[in-house]
Amino acid sequence: MIRPALLTLLLVLLGLSLTLPGSLERLGDTDLQRNAILWGIPVAALLLSLVFHPRLSWPEREEAGPLGRRLSLLAGCAVAFLADQSFLGVARLTDLATFTFGAQELDQTELPLTVAWTLPLCLVLGIWGWERALRGAVYTGWRRWFPRAVAITASVIAGTALSLPAILPGGEVRDTAFVAASLVTVLCRELSLALVFTRGGGLLVAGLYRGVFVFTEGVLINDWYSLHFPAFNYVAGEETFYALRAGTALLALGVIVLVTRRGRGM
Repeated sequence: MIRPALLTLLLVLLGLSLTLPGSLERLGDTDLQRNAILWGIPVAALLLSLVFHPRLSWPEREEAGPLGRRLSLLAGCAVAFLADQSFLGVARLTDLATFTFGAQELDQTELPLTVAWTLPLCLVLGIWGWERALRGAVYTGWRRWFPRAVAITASVIAGTALSLPAILPGGEVRDTAFVAASLVTVLCRELSLALVFTRGGGLLVAGLYRGVFVFTEGVLINDWYSLHFPAFNYVAGEETFYALRAGTALLALGVIVLVTRRGRGM
């Protein structure tokens, strides 16, 4: 009981410490800050999980399901990802947002090279960094002592805290609507990942789902207000846009709920 509690506390403190005013300025220039958040957080989470849970073991009847089940969940995650990101298409068609180039150095020749190394790294860290710590260590640690709902809550709280630095870099509220929509998105995502993990997906499927989101938002496209500065940005100042953003996150969660409910007894 002590180990999962301490691990959860340290992960929460790690995320919160990077949202304190002036916390990121100590890291140096903005590019270093972004790299520290994008790559440093999952690496730190991995190291902490290795200290407290060097060997992972699953609660009874909650290990990864058979191959067919995992493939089914992976397909459901793909649909959920498209649902989550559908706000981009709607915003494009309705002019709710303006799309611009982000990292100017990622030109047509450099972007494919960047994708070639960042995508695999995001997927690996999604599995063995983020999800190993949050589900493999935090969730399973709490699950041995408490009901599933308590264990999921603990992992969601830790995951949300670790997501805050990119939303509130150095405690800065860049836009209230952006922060609100981002928090809804993070909560929906953490709940989705917990469901995927506990319903037969295991670390592999949950980690791949996480890794694709990390890659998309850290390397490809993200909000102008985010700490990340990927290849492309979108700029929006209307609350309607952020209501749409929160809505598609809830839609993606609904997809995951439906997918994980099927075959629940497996």
